[in-house]
Amino acid sequence: MGETLLLSGFGPLPVQRPDSVADLGRIVSEARSQRQAVYPVGGRTMIELGLKPAKPGVAVETLGLNRVIDYPARDMTVTVQAGITLGELAQVLAKENQWLPVDVPLPGRATIGGAVATNASGPRRLGHGTLRDYVIGISFVTDDGVEVKGGGRVVKNVAGYDFMKLQTGALGTLGIVTQVTLKVKPRPEAAAVVAFGCSSGELPAVLDLLHKSNSRPAAIELLNAAAWQAAGFTLMAAKAEWVVAVGFEEKRVTVDWQRSTLLAELKPVVSSAFELSGPDAERIWPAVTDLQVRPESAFIGKAAVLPSRTAAVAASANRGGVLVHGQPLNGILWQHGDTPPEGDFQTRRGATRTAKTGPDWELMKHVKKTLDPDDVFNPGRLW
Repeated sequence: MGETLLLSGFGPLPVQRPDSVADLGRIVSEARSQRQAVYPVGGRTMIELGLKPAKPGVAVETLGLNRVIDYPARDMTVTVQAGITLGELAQVLAKENQWLPVDVPLPGRATIGGAVATNASGPRRLGHGTLRDYVIGISFVTDDGVEVKGGGRVVKNVAGYDFMKLQTGALGTLGIVTQVTLKVKPRPEAAAVVAFGCSSGELPAVLDLLHKSNSRPAAIELLNAAAWQAAGFTLMAAKAEWVVAVGFEEKRVTVDWQRSTLLAELKPVVSSAFELSGPDAERIWPAVTDLQVRPESAFIGKAAVLPSRTAAVAASANRGGVLVHGQPLNGILWQHGDTPPEGDFQTRRGATRTAKTGPDWELMKHVKKTLDPDDVFNPGRLW
């Protein structure tokens, strides 16, 4: 018997590893004809994300689809197969001094297809946006095993369904992504990170100052002392209830001005601030992004709230033994603990998940029914 896989305790599911789009199409066609489901799998960094599968089927690992299809560097676009990892893609882009400025947990394992399916992001979403802003072309295998395409290499594209937006964050429920075309950017000339501590009482004024600041940070991460230590940093963690890390990435003269501007603005509010340098400055954003999938955390919850509520929600979640971190000006917070999260936090790991409904619920179900009427792809995982 070959390799099998459990998804949220469901299974075991046999694992198939196609090495071509044609092979993937055959697997999907066979599964549909047998009334089975297809569960896409990439680098397995977010395999716990989603509800319990709804019917038997096969897990399809896309790591064999990992080629760079086209990279016209002067156009600042790149087309890759969905199984390439974010780390491999970064190495390709670095040769042309370019990058994809989106933070994804465990980029050495995470695939671009999985990152798109989960719309993964981290601290740099403040200044650079999320994958939804960079995907300009996408290909995916439909429930009849045929590869279809949307968008292309042209940044401006208007025609029919916006498959790029539909597939980003769809958790693989609308087809298996096979190829992605992305906008990329030149690497910044310089970067700097300013960090400082504060109390829960000071946090509202601090976040309000950052919102109104004349500087324009590329990234801001808020961490309680436990999360700061879990990310591998110790300076200030024992003295401060919260640590705020602020990052700038731009031309050197711009970074220098923004850093000095923020430090001047902080003086009336915080007692001391310091700059991260060397290895600490280089690893801070990957380190805090990786906390999203921290293996030691029994329960992980995520909250998406109005930025004006971030300070209050963070303070209420900050109790003994709990890790709290997130992007406060985007209203994104994460909580890790030994018990299930409550209140504004939706469970991401460790407890039975429930689907969160909203006014767009019927539209989502209609799109799913239109593109996957037999419920082949990831049934039950999104709702």
